[in-house]
Amino acid sequence: MKLQDISPRLHKLYYFKYLNKGGAATKISFEKTQYGYRLLTVDKGELDVCVDEKTYRLQIGDVLYLTPGARYRLLPRGVDFTLYNLFFSFLNESLEEESLPLQCVFLDEYDPGMRLPSINFEDAPCFNKSGVFKNVGCNRSLEGLLSLNGGDGDSAFFIKAKLLSVFADMLRAASNEGKKGSSAEEILAYIRRNPQNALSAELLSKTFSYHKNHINKLVKKQTGKSLSEYIRYVKIEQAIILLLEEGRAPTEIADLLGYYDYSHFYKAFVAETGVSPTEYGRGV
Repeated sequence: MKLQDISPRLHKLYYFKYLNKGGAATKISFEKTQYGYRLLTVDKGELDVCVDEKTYRLQIGDVLYLTPGARYRLLPRGVDFTLYNLFFSFLNESLEEESLPLQCVFLDEYDPGMRLPSINFEDAPCFNKSGVFKNVGCNRSLEGLLSLNGGDGDSAFFIKAKLLSVFADMLRAASNEGKKGSSAEEILAYIRRNPQNALSAELLSKTFSYHKNHINKLVKKQTGKSLSEYIRYVKIEQAIILLLEEGRAPTEIADLLGYYDYSHFYKAFVAETGVSPTEYGRGV
């Protein structure tokens, strides 16, 4: 089957917030398995994930993709993190919603007969197996599905569109895996796609395998701004959209855009626009 022919169906999207204290074992680290498909991503912190006996590091901007029957174990690294979970399938539209099994269970409760069918993708073989897609940067798309998980016809259309957008980002990430280096355009695109993340020279250096000074030089040459100035520009540009078009409160916007406190966001907004967020919203 080709990716363009699929009809993904969202069954549940939710998120957890965990704080692992002193490495104490919790149920999150117990081994489980999948009945359906699942995507997981973090927008704060990081954690290790063991999938079918292979361990991955899940960080901001990455997506963990699990296929039906995958065995997995979440392994907190002793840091606070927020984890989004999305359950979906590629089921035939005629299948009744009530007949869907639970999406994941502890391993000792697993019944292989309840596992949902898998799709064999001819044009996207990376989706035929579980694994982590690095530097996808689609957290906002996944988070946006929270408000669309309603079940009516219109929301179903947008859910499918957003899921396909996420898959497209994952495909691009898979095709870029193993490539040497990255251009200034790719770095700038990553920043623009991820205004909600705690962007920094250290994070970009790790993501693109460049020294942070070299990244700053590339950004400066391309935009005329230092890396920190460009990150601030992108974040405040997004803040203005959230403020004027979505009517979000300044304190909420600060949290959505990854600022560690409102004061930090306030200073950045004033530095970029010359006025406070409240004044900008009033058209002062």
